[in-house]
Amino acid sequence: MAYPSGTILDYFAGNDFALGTVVKDGDGGRVQLKAVKTDVSTKVPNKQIIASYGVPSSKQAPAEIQAAIDAEVASVDTALIWEVFVESPGEHTFAEIADNYYGDHEPVHLSALARALFKDAEHFRRLQNSFSSIQVRSHEEYEEYVNTMKMRAERAAQREKAIAWITEAIGYKGEEPFPVPPEYENLIANTIDYIFCGTNSEAVNLLSRTVVMDKKNARDNAIALLKKTQRMPEGADEFLLANGIHSAFSKSVMEYADNLKDEFDHSDRTLVTEELVFSIDDAETREIDDALSCRRDGDNYIVGVYIADPACYVSKGDPLDETAEERPLSLYLPTTTVKMFPDHLSCDLASLNQGKQRPTLAFTMTMTEQGEILDWNIRSAIVTVTRRLTYIEADALIEAPSPEDSQLADALKSLLAIADNSREFRESDGAVVLNRPELRVRVKNGEVSVESEDQDSPSHRLVAEFMVLANSLAAKYALRYEIPVIYRVQDPPSGPVTSVHKYEPYFFDQQVRKMKRTRISTYPQPHFGLGLDLYIQISSPLRRYADLVMHRQLAAHALGKPIPYTQEELFVVLNNVESTASLNKALEKEANKYWMLEYLKRNCIGQKMGATVMKVEGVMVLAELDYYCERGVVITRDKPMPGEHIQVTVKEVYPDSGRLVLQR
Repeated sequence: MAYPSGTILDYFAGNDFALGTVVKDGDGGRVQLKAVKTDVSTKVPNKQIIASYGVPSSKQAPAEIQAAIDAEVASVDTALIWEVFVESPGEHTFAEIADNYYGDHEPVHLSALARALFKDAEHFRRLQNSFSSIQVRSHEEYEEYVNTMKMRAERAAQREKAIAWITEAIGYKGEEPFPVPPEYENLIANTIDYIFCGTNSEAVNLLSRTVVMDKKNARDNAIALLKKTQRMPEGADEFLLANGIHSAFSKSVMEYADNLKDEFDHSDRTLVTEELVFSIDDAETREIDDALSCRRDGDNYIVGVYIADPACYVSKGDPLDETAEERPLSLYLPTTTVKMFPDHLSCDLASLNQGKQRPTLAFTMTMTEQGEILDWNIRSAIVTVTRRLTYIEADALIEAPSPEDSQLADALKSLLAIADNSREFRESDGAVVLNRPELRVRVKNGEVSVESEDQDSPSHRLVAEFMVLANSLAAKYALRYEIPVIYRVQDPPSGPVTSVHKYEPYFFDQQVRKMKRTRISTYPQPHFGLGLDLYIQISSPLRRYADLVMHRQLAAHALGKPIPYTQEELFVVLNNVESTASLNKALEKEANKYWMLEYLKRNCIGQKMGATVMKVEGVMVLAELDYYCERGVVITRDKPMPGEHIQVTVKEVYPDSGRLVLQR
C-alpha cells in the first residue's frame, strides 16, 4: 500500500508501538518513517503498520492522535473481549475484533486494541511476526498460563525470602552457629557442592544475588554462609575455596572412578620380569608416576624408565578425562593436596605401587657409564615395582648400602653415575642448571612448619635426569613415527647464562632474567635450558593433564591403535590447559608465600638473620632472607649494593597482603 508523504502511521518496532510521519514511500514492502517522539528516520515493513491517520491538518495532530489512543487504551475491557471470542479461540485480526467491540475499525480503535491486547498476556498471546492479529487463548490455555504465573510468583517470593535469610546469616555477629531452618538444609548442601565440586544449582543464583558488606560474589558468600552456620567441612582450605579450586570431585565422577576395576588388556603388553624395578619419591606421595631399573650388561647398562599408564582407565572424553581437563594439574599446597584424579585411580589402579602389576609406558635404554645412549626403545609393558624408596632412603643406600640391599644399591649407584655424566654432557651441549633451595611449607592442625629439601641430592639428581631423558626419547619417538605431539620449546637467552649449582640469590636472579619462557609448539624445536634438540613432557600423567594427553598419543602407537588426537586438536586442548595450569601454579605459589609469611610472623619476629640485597631503587631496598628465600623491604639508612650480604631483623609480617618488612 502506498502512503503519501507526511502521512501519520501507527507502527510496531523495537518491541513497542509508535507514531511516525512518512518521509518517503519505499519499495519492497517498506516505508521510510520519521518517529514522532525521537525524530529518527527508519524503514518499517508494511506488515508492522497498525493504522494510518492520513496527512495531518495541523502540527498538533500527532500529539492529539497519541492522546486519543492513550485515552482509548485505558477504556478497553480486554477480559470482556476474551469472553466474547473464547468460544472461537485462535487467531483473530484487530479489524475483526474492532468491528465486534466498537462496531467499526477506525484507526484509533485499531491502535488502542493492538496496545491493550498485546499487554494482556493472560487472555491473549502474540503471534510471531504477526502485527495485525492476535491469538485468543482457550479456557485451558488461560488456566495453564495463570497457574504458571502463580507458580513463578511463588518461586520468586521463595527466592527473595531465601536471599533475605542468606543476608541475615552472613551479617550475623554471634558466636553460636546461625540456625538453619529445615527448608534451607538443601541450600546448605548445594552450597557445599558448589564450592567444593563446582556444581551449579539454584543456590549459586541465590548466592550471586545476595549483597552483604564486602562480599562480592557467589563464592565469597558461600564461604561466609558456611562459616556463620558452622557447616564448613572439617579441614577445608579457605584459600582454595576463595580461589575457585575444587578439592573434591562431583558425586557422578566419584561413582565413575569407584566403578573402575583393577583390570586392563594384557595381550599387547610386554611383561617385565627380569628387572629389579623400584620407585623413588617423597614419603607422603601417593601418586607414583614413575619407576626405574638398572642392570649391568657387559661394559654397558640396561636402564629402564617406567611411566604409569592411566590411559588404560581414562579414555578421551569420558567423565574422568573431562574432569582432569578442567583441573589439569595436581596442586601441592601447605594445607592439602588437590589431585587431578580421584584417589581410587591416581593412588591405586594407575599408581606404580609396590607389589602391584601395573600398566606402563616403558623406556629401555642401553647406556654407557658416560651417559651415552647406544640403543633405546619404547613399548607398552606390565611392571611390578619391587621396592618403593623415599629420596632419603635412596640417598642412604647410595651412601652406605646394607648387605641385604646390595643389588638395589648397585643399581642406584650406577644410575647416579650415568645421570651425573649425562647431565654434564647436556651442560657441555648448552644446558643450564639453575638450582634453588626447595622449601616445603606444611600446615597441620593449625601448626606451620618449614623444611628444606635438597633438590640436588644424589637421588633427586638421578630421578630428574632420567625423567628428562625419557621425555627427550618420547619426542624423538614421536618425530620418528610422525605422531602428532606438542613440543616444549625454549628459545636462546638474551645473553650468556651460567649454571648455578650452589645457590647465590642475586647471581641466580641475574641468570634467570636472561632466560626465555618455555612455550608449546606443534613442530620440533630445541629446548635451550635442557640442551636438547627435542622435548615433550610425558613423565607425570597422573599429575599433569598435558602429560596424559602426550602419553595417549605414544601409548596408542606402541599398541598399534588409532592415534587419539590430530595436531590441531592437540594444540586447542593444550593451549586451554596451559592457561588453567598457569593460573593454578600461580595459586600454588601464592599459597606457599602466604603460609611462609605466616610462619615468619609466628616464629621469627625480632629475630636476626642474614639476607642478600636483591634490588635498590631510590630509598627502596629489597632483600632475600637466607634459608627462607623470602623477600622483603629493608628499612635502612644506608644504601647497600645489590648482591651485598647484610644482617637484618624481621620487623613486621603481613601474610594477607604478602608484605615482609625487615630492619637492617
